[in-house]
Amino acid sequence: MRYSSKELEFLGKQVAEGRYVARSVFWLALLTALLAGLGIGYLLSPSGNADREVTDRRPLSESGAADMGKNKELLQHIFKHEEDVRKNPDDVEAWKSLGNLYFDAGEAEKSIKAYTRALELKPGDADVLVDCGVMYRSLKQYDTALDYFKKALAVNPRHEHALFNSGIVLYFDLGRREEALAAWRSLTRINPEAKAPNGDKLVDMIDKLK
Repeated sequence: MRYSSKELEFLGKQVAEGRYVARSVFWLALLTALLAGLGIGYLLSPSGNADREVTDRRPLSESGAADMGKNKELLQHIFKHEEDVRKNPDDVEAWKSLGNLYFDAGEAEKSIKAYTRALELKPGDADVLVDCGVMYRSLKQYDTALDYFKKALAVNPRHEHALFNSGIVLYFDLGRREEALAAWRSLTRINPEAKAPNGDKLVDMIDKLK
């Protein structure tokens, strides 16, 4: 059984409009949107409070910052944390927070630099490795993204976001379907009750993608 055209249209429209999907109902919306051929992908992020949307965003610049309008608060947080890391360049939490803010602003390259510094100060942080991988994926550096998810799994083999995101990159970006399905099956063994927004279990969704 495949998803109906109405399901694809509804969820695809939500993603195309840039709506965020609650993490608890995130799984199917991601896969359905990609199946619908929208060219927009979402990955799971373990850090911060916001669900992170991965799209091609224009980097912040003087003109870009002026266009953000309602996101002035985000910019203010970025400026504050940039000052924090200048004053305390060995503060790993400040670097992680700055990386998260750049992440939310769609500043992939700056986010990667901040996360890399955090990893230099505190190697082996699985959550930061996953977030860094998400940023590489947004830059279409798929192999590098996958490497970061693998590094996270080397630290924590049960890291659900790393497994889920590995499947996304393998299935949709690299065309390695069987490896992707294997990653998702590993996730269902860890969390067999993972469900899609329509109530289907992730294991059933995997069957539909075979």
